[in-house]
Amino acid sequence: MTETKTPHSRNKKLVKKDQAGRELGERALQTRQKFLDATAQLLAERSILDISVTEIARRVDSVSSLFYHYFEDVEDAARQLAQEASAEMPALVTIIDGSWEGSEGLMRSRQLVEAYLDHWERYHAILLLRNHGADRGDKNFFVIRRNALEPLIEKLASLIEGSKATGRVPADIHAYLAASALVSMLEKLSGYTRSLKHFQADRQDLVNTCARMIHTTVCGQP
Repeated sequence: MTETKTPHSRNKKLVKKDQAGRELGERALQTRQKFLDATAQLLAERSILDISVTEIARRVDSVSSLFYHYFEDVEDAARQLAQEASAEMPALVTIIDGSWEGSEGLMRSRQLVEAYLDHWERYHAILLLRNHGADRGDKNFFVIRRNALEPLIEKLASLIEGSKATGRVPADIHAYLAASALVSMLEKLSGYTRSLKHFQADRQDLVNTCARMIHTTVCGQP
């Protein structure tokens, strides 16, 4: 029987294997993680096009042949980093759970934006690479981004549907599209927080503005 994937199945922890398909033991996992950490450090410094396997291996006092035991190439390692970053998203989704009435809803909006910005600060380079890859048509990065963002979009869409049912949100608003727009806003602005001074804004301005937009879209008119 073919297994049916649900939104929750996307967030299950993946079993890590080597290139031959063998499950990794504890020591191998530690070695693999060293390669990933070195890759992440280099991605924070320059373009993936300027990073070689030899350089990654040198950073961890290893050899290129061992890198290829775990990854196909540098881009494969970057994809693994993107998947690991995406594993944080379920925690962001839980922020949404609970009441969205009045000031509590605005507080949840602010908490969500703060958590989203923190997430991007931790993984800025790899998330930019993931999004650029997805936008240029890389199917692997597209799927990684989709699987990371869909649970959040679905949760916000559900809240918007609830507000439509009570008449607070206009009936002609498509809940999923509205939720997608909110998440796209967070993705775009979180990726460019380092340019806020250009707009004479700071992080708090970004939090307040995004939180108000999310709260208004989700809750509509009281």
